[in-house]
Amino acid sequence: MKKNVIKEYFFIFLGTFCMAAATNIFFESNNLVTGGITGLSIVIQFLGAKFFNFPVPLWLTTIVLNIPLLILGMRINGFKFILRTIISIIFLSTMLALTKNFKVDELDLTISAIYGGFLTGIGIGLVFRNNSTTGGTDLAANIIKSKYKQFSVALIMFSIDACIIATGFVTFGAANAMYAIIAEFITSRVLDMMLEGFLFSKSVFIISERTDEIADKILNQMNRGVTSLIGRGMYTKKEKDILFCVMNNKEVFNLKIMMKEIDPNAFIIVTDAHEVLGSGFRELEV
Repeated sequence: MKKNVIKEYFFIFLGTFCMAAATNIFFESNNLVTGGITGLSIVIQFLGAKFFNFPVPLWLTTIVLNIPLLILGMRINGFKFILRTIISIIFLSTMLALTKNFKVDELDLTISAIYGGFLTGIGIGLVFRNNSTTGGTDLAANIIKSKYKQFSVALIMFSIDACIIATGFVTFGAANAMYAIIAEFITSRVLDMMLEGFLFSKSVFIISERTDEIADKILNQMNRGVTSLIGRGMYTKKEKDILFCVMNNKEVFNLKIMMKEIDPNAFIIVTDAHEVLGSGFRELEV
């Protein structure tokens, strides 16, 4: 148990480092406001420098803006629920301070949006996969959800991030805002892969009059497990077997060749399976 906790906090630390590095290297230096507390911090830093000659450090704004959210979160969900979030915020703020001088010269907006979004997605994914959050919009969304239950957390988060990106539009102009949206999209795609799995497989459903022969070929020639489900055609009112199996892309290609020989009139459905765990695939892990 202790080893698992240490491992989880290590990956939370690594995730916050990725987020901080992406913010300082790609976003802050190019005025890309991608949403979240860090995005709002970039706007506050710029306005502080412009009007008060004091560029408020990103790490300081991150802590200050999260404090009221943490207090409200503790009142609603309790201290135990919010503990890991507090630690993640401390990690993130520390990493923002330590990486503030991480700069790469001559990065254009396209490269910054792509690589910044990719690195941020990895960072958030590492934090989420280890049962924590970095506060900010997701914590604010849960607080708002507790009062306005008719709205989903995803919708609330989207609305908050949209408002923050809009402040970036007003502050830095339309071009920067559009690149920030690209970065946000890449972050969401990478985050989905982090949470759902990098190894994509295919789920295959087969409806045929020759299911026994097809199943035998899948089992003995392709060395894949196959399950028979009982279905009923609503037009014919007849019951029939539906074969279900999971395989990789190359095996799907081989399956199509085999099906053309056995039953070219078979009905086949192939869908993406984002994460397949168990026998013949990756071991079960969280």
